[in-house]
Amino acid sequence: MISNWDEMKFWGSGEWQLIQERLDDLESRKVLYNPQRQKLFDGLDSTPLSAVRVAIIGQDPYPDPAHATGIAFSVPPEIIKLPPTLVNIFRVYKDDLHYPQPTRGNLFKWTQRGVLLWNAVPSCLAYNSMSHDWEEWSFLTKEIVETLSEKGIVFVFLGAVARRYVVYVNPDTNGIIETSHPSPRGANSGWKPFLESRLFSTINARLVEEGSEIIDWKLT
Repeated sequence: MISNWDEMKFWGSGEWQLIQERLDDLESRKVLYNPQRQKLFDGLDSTPLSAVRVAIIGQDPYPDPAHATGIAFSVPPEIIKLPPTLVNIFRVYKDDLHYPQPTRGNLFKWTQRGVLLWNAVPSCLAYNSMSHDWEEWSFLTKEIVETLSEKGIVFVFLGAVARRYVVYVNPDTNGIIETSHPSPRGANSGWKPFLESRLFSTINARLVEEGSEIIDWKLT
């Protein structure tokens, strides 16, 4: 098993080369995409491979450039009005854990406690969700999931796009949690609705089953 994200085969692949060419083209034409190039892999940079105990996989970045950070579901600390998806995440956070409403939407603390926050599709055009649902990105997310599956962790797949990657997890050595996406459109859908998931205590229960230390989810 590789020891850090830099060792993944994807970085030497033709798929990554093609993605870079596409991003170069967008930048040359001054077409905005999210997150900014230098933040694309902040989710990986924030949670080293060796530290990951939980991987929460979402869909793609927030469409508003002011919100997208490279860390799935997190927003910059200066943002006051939170995107609706994060509002729903914090709704479950409060109902499940009985913690107070976080004052900001920066989830960096979770990444420092062993929680990888990753979008299955890491980029999108500004204000255009799923516009970068490129097959080439799927090679990266597949390799991330397969690598973590060898490690043995708890996976959380939020929504249909994330659930594409459940097949790459060994269920015998990993915990698997699936819910609908926390966006307003999906949070209360009939298939394992996110708002009824008790996500945070459920993750910790799976960690206990595996003999692992629970995550401290408290943000404030």
